[in-house]
Amino acid sequence: MERIVLKADLILQGRELAPMEKGLLIIENGRIQDILPQYSLADCHIADARELSFPGQTLMPGMIECHNHLCIDATLPEHLELLAWSSECQLTILALKGLKEDLISGVTTARCMGDKYYIDVIMKKLIEDGKVIGPRLLTAGIGMKGSHGAGYIGSPHCGTEEIRNTCRQNLKKGVDLLKLFVTPGVPDPDSSFVPSFLSLEEISMAVSEGARLGVPVAAHCIGGQGLKDCIDGGVKVIEHMYMATEQDVEWLAASDCIVDLTSGIFLDSSRESFLSPANAEKIRRNRPRVRENITRIIRAGLPFVLGTDAYHGYLYREVEYAVKLGSDTVTALQGVTSHAADVCGLGHRLGHLSTGMDADIIAVNGNPLEDVSCLSQVGFVMKEGSVFKQM
Repeated sequence: MERIVLKADLILQGRELAPMEKGLLIIENGRIQDILPQYSLADCHIADARELSFPGQTLMPGMIECHNHLCIDATLPEHLELLAWSSECQLTILALKGLKEDLISGVTTARCMGDKYYIDVIMKKLIEDGKVIGPRLLTAGIGMKGSHGAGYIGSPHCGTEEIRNTCRQNLKKGVDLLKLFVTPGVPDPDSSFVPSFLSLEEISMAVSEGARLGVPVAAHCIGGQGLKDCIDGGVKVIEHMYMATEQDVEWLAASDCIVDLTSGIFLDSSRESFLSPANAEKIRRNRPRVRENITRIIRAGLPFVLGTDAYHGYLYREVEYAVKLGSDTVTALQGVTSHAADVCGLGHRLGHLSTGMDADIIAVNGNPLEDVSCLSQVGFVMKEGSVFKQM
């Protein structure tokens, strides 16, 4: 692989995204060989190197989408209902489209949180083999919900033995994590009660089966008793948490769980037109309290990462929402870079620009430390030293 030198007005380096003005990155064999100030090489030329310059731009780590689904395209009308009748072929076409949109938007790694027909596992292998263009994937395979649970993604289960069986099938397929659907996704706007569809024993079974192979468990959970059972059962990442009460925040603070925030589901009004009228109405009515509850999580200083829940190409908006709801800019950016890489178990090779790390690098117009909205303006995408977008 050729040697590439990237020069930019600003580089966000290291886990803390420390700014280096007028810096350069030396890329070789798909990894970052060095990070230097431009003046250090002013009078010399790096042999056999291709130089790319990014005036007025910032080089930063490729973004990591922590909550994705390949068989959902949230820009399609009534996309949730489509899951009930779409064929494997139709969902595969959606996956191919979404993967390309994610990568071109600056997402170089995506954590897939349950897909039908093992589409995520299949796509991961095709991407690794160079047959499909997309981010590197972490896969969950078939998600598990209660037999009386909500939603269309998870497969219904009743009892610990059914959970054990699906966990082992997923693990045999080589998944990177196991996914449980514990609560509904959209709460009843007329009630503060949060139903829970999996028992502590069922949750603990999934955690135990995953632990035997070193595979973590993540849980779709918006709060309530389901949250307590997830914490007690050993779940590592709690997805969504739209109904976070003061009690929920206390439970989370006393645990070692990470929260994966997907605020745009409720806060991004552009998503309403792609929902059924009934779901859109529930989203609108829930929006004020969801905003309050997510603000509670952020202001409590709980560790978090960010995901879109299948709004392919719009991860930058989640960073914007985190800042608007009280996060400092660096922590919000870490939610799609260094902190996200740690949650994915890839912090040793991804998520920050440091010597020896994989060359997953994007260029954005402007300075995201001053205005995170510039993450919407990605003009360059490199994954493992290969350029996939250059404007």
